Amino acid sequence: MIIRKYIWLFAILFALIGCACPKEKIYSITDTGLFSKEWREIVQEHPIDKDENIKVTPLFKNEDASHFIIQIRDREKPHIHEAHDLTVVIKKGKGILHLGKDKLPMRRGDIVFIPREILHYFVNTSSEPAIAYVIFTPFYDGKDMKLVDEEATD
Repeated sequence: MIIRKYIWLFAILFALIGCACPKEKIYSITDTGLFSKEWREIVQEHPIDKDENIKVTPLFKNEDASHFIIQIRDREKPHIHEAHDLTVVIKKGKGILHLGKDKLPMRRGDIVFIPREILHYFVNTSSEPAIAYVIFTPFYDGKDMKLVDEEATD
């Protein structure tokens, strides 16, 4: 009887531990074959430096879209993208996304679509860098970012 209780306890603990940290892999077909890696591995391979505010790690691209892992220690500057839409998936952390005139509390698992020409910036409220998976459409070369005066955002 006692052994059964321990077996059930072990089974429950194993199930909880196994579910507590899903793999959350990123997959794609690339020139070299199948890409399959956990986003946490990508962040470990490309850590944000302690003196760095934003770290951008390119993942995939074609003429229609580009995918990145972005780490933000503090905040972005208010900006718009004149020719690009963004889809952002928060993978770790929390913060406030200023989107147009709205302030959206964002946390792990939240997803936002940001149409081109919409003022936006993220302010990290975590003690650790916030991490997001970001998709730009069409392909983003880093040049379509127009800074907006912060006073104009209030």
